[in-house]
Amino acid sequence: MDTYGLRKTAHIFGALALEDASFHYCFAPVFNGHTFHLFLMQLVEAYKGRKIFLIIDNGPCHWLDDEGKRWLGENGQLIELFRLPPYSPEFNAIEGVWKVTRKTTTHNRFYHAVEERDGALTATFTTFQKSPELLMPQVARFQ
Repeated sequence: MDTYGLRKTAHIFGALALEDASFHYCFAPVFNGHTFHLFLMQLVEAYKGRKIFLIIDNGPCHWLDDEGKRWLGENGQLIELFRLPPYSPEFNAIEGVWKVTRKTTTHNRFYHAVEERDGALTATFTTFQKSPELLMPQVARFQ
């Protein structure tokens, strides 16, 4: 596989609804509490008043900054976070989405530029959004 010897990580937050396998995502410049807060606000907007129960791991990026904690406290009627026990990715359906994404879009692929890779990721995610049945195997075991 060709390579430039450089590695540029894509930072992507994602959420997968267990009821219908609808998928939401957001590219972020970095993973931190602030960008996670921005993603949570995007989710709340997408679900327009329906309460979200979001399962998250204990990664450092899932710890909100003070502004995010304040926002979460003010919006507890719209979103609630549930942390998984350490080292238990098998309990989080989004991990299956990332596995499918790596297999179909990034594994053993050479992209000449970050923009090319991110375009391929966006195309994959758009396909997931238009055809949620592709992600049903990722949620079936949780239903």
